[in-house]
Amino acid sequence: MQTDNHENNIAEPGTSPIGNDEDSFFMEMRALVSLDEASRIIGTKGETISKIRNDNNVKIGISKTVPGCSDRILTTSGEYTNVANSLCDVIEQLLVSYNSEKEQDENDVSLMQKKKFPFPFLNHILPLPSINEIKDSHELKNIGYIRLIVLNLQLSSIIGKQGTKIKSLIEKNGVKIVASKDFLPDSNERILEIQGFPNYISNTIKDIGTTLHNDQVITESHEQLPQQVTNAKLYYPHLKNPIDNDEVKATVLVPETFVGAMLGKQGKRLNSLRKYTNTKIIAAKATESKDDQVYFFTITGNNMKNVLMAESMLLKNLETEMERRQERISNTNNSSES
Repeated sequence: MQTDNHENNIAEPGTSPIGNDEDSFFMEMRALVSLDEASRIIGTKGETISKIRNDNNVKIGISKTVPGCSDRILTTSGEYTNVANSLCDVIEQLLVSYNSEKEQDENDVSLMQKKKFPFPFLNHILPLPSINEIKDSHELKNIGYIRLIVLNLQLSSIIGKQGTKIKSLIEKNGVKIVASKDFLPDSNERILEIQGFPNYISNTIKDIGTTLHNDQVITESHEQLPQQVTNAKLYYPHLKNPIDNDEVKATVLVPETFVGAMLGKQGKRLNSLRKYTNTKIIAAKATESKDDQVYFFTITGNNMKNVLMAESMLLKNLETEMERRQERISNTNNSSES
């Protein structure tokens, strides 16, 4: 598949047109970030990422740091326009943070654009933005980027036949877009790098979400992958050549009242999760905890990627069940009041 750089001059900041979508839909997007970027996105005591979460009504988080790895994964999910807006806020936050450094030149690209990393997928595919591409040199430092992580099947949808769709995205939104030629390690996912002003990137992501939704290749959750991407191998930060073969472990704490839902009828839900992630998961009551109403779900495996996937899916199942019960309580209260 042809994935040559599709470039266009970056448009001036402002509000680029957004497509009028009749229906709203749920969307999850993942982006690759460096350790330094992750730290700036999270902010002091998590205040920055909490504000992004609350302002956009999304679930947003960053994967744990893996020793020896220089990358982390940012995941945001919710109504598709909210997801795109939350990523806009992420890019804006990074630009504000890097542009406040004393080394930043007012008439040069942001320091955010000049970083180099040991993990090749963190480095830019696109060339740095140029002063020749915009009218106001002071706006050069406000051009940002994002590294979306997309399945190869989804990428085909985004590019379109003979690159027609990706060209349309570039022309409509005034951004630059390019896809990595290589897959992320041990996965069938690739990087889709988008460069431009934050609100233009946000509009582009909305259009991408609409395209994937219409083509029915959107990832709503790990448990609800469409049939054609059921065997998707998702990327997670991990060491390509582990120092040893020791077991990797992770633990998820689950309130006792939610244990049944996590296990499923006759344990089928948990068994399905074990098979999907190729891990061992054992649920046991916390005997040493001050709160004896908590169960430990201990995940073990020889592959860190699989363990992290199982941990993420368990946490998502728990959050979903908590929200379902809270919604049921709210509906009951509303019925009794009326």
